[in-house]
Amino acid sequence: MPSFIPPLNALLAFEATARHRSFTKAANELHLTQAAISHQIRSLEDRLGTTLFVRAKGRISLTAPGAEYLESVSKLLVELAKATDRVSQGGDESTLSISCLPTFATECLLPILPEFHEAHPDLRLQLSTSSAFEAFQINAYDVAIRYGSGKWEGVKSDWLCDEYFFPAMAPRLLKGREGKDAREVLQGATWLRTYFTSLYEDDWPEWLEAAGLADLQPGMEFGMHMQLTSLAGAVEGLGVVIARTPLANRALRQGALVSPFGPRLKSKSAYYLATPESRYDQPKVARFRQWLLDRAPDYFRMAPEALVARE
Repeated sequence: MPSFIPPLNALLAFEATARHRSFTKAANELHLTQAAISHQIRSLEDRLGTTLFVRAKGRISLTAPGAEYLESVSKLLVELAKATDRVSQGGDESTLSISCLPTFATECLLPILPEFHEAHPDLRLQLSTSSAFEAFQINAYDVAIRYGSGKWEGVKSDWLCDEYFFPAMAPRLLKGREGKDAREVLQGATWLRTYFTSLYEDDWPEWLEAAGLADLQPGMEFGMHMQLTSLAGAVEGLGVVIARTPLANRALRQGALVSPFGPRLKSKSAYYLATPESRYDQPKVARFRQWLLDRAPDYFRMAPEALVARE
């Protein structure tokens, strides 16, 4: 038996800090204070007799020994998670835990989830929502619906759908201006702008550039947190939103939103069903995955032109 095996908490703190290159993000992920993370790292470095991180100007980076150690620790944690799953058989086979982005859960998954429940009444569902992508940890859930490249360590990803974005608004905001072009409708209108966490990310500049309307200015702007809020504001007639499929599919199909002009731009990222490698072949996971992938063409993958008002 080795004379020194680091405590699991210290290894988790090290791995999370190295992955995020941030003590703060690691602390948020592990539900600890930043001071606790720093203490774990210092203790680990003391016991190892080497420095794992270089700290300079508010930023951290791995040392050469730290990078080498991270590779080994990451593999060990994955194997430990797999072994734990094998012994526990992934938890209760009658319960399926799902992690999902809030807007996708509200607008895409919940409307069709009763169908899954009716087809599989023996399976109890636990649905959690989170917009913090980095919080998805291996084995935290049976499956997770995530947005990105589909390449996440320790999971297998099944493509659900691509994403397209374009302006949309409540029908009453277009009343009397039917047939007018995008410039006439958008110039001086109220624009709803969507931001995420502390980073202000917004699709308006990219869409305006693609539409040849980079010089266009709104009459008023409202900032909204996440598509869940901005879509709701648009449905209520608060202003024009850059809608994203599949999140806006239901509102467009029901006529609560209209989009009379393009272009409809394809995002670089897409939606995926992410499953921990150790749980991919479990019967409860396989049932949910097959059901969701079977419904994706009709609910998630419809071309924007099939949903929105034609030009």
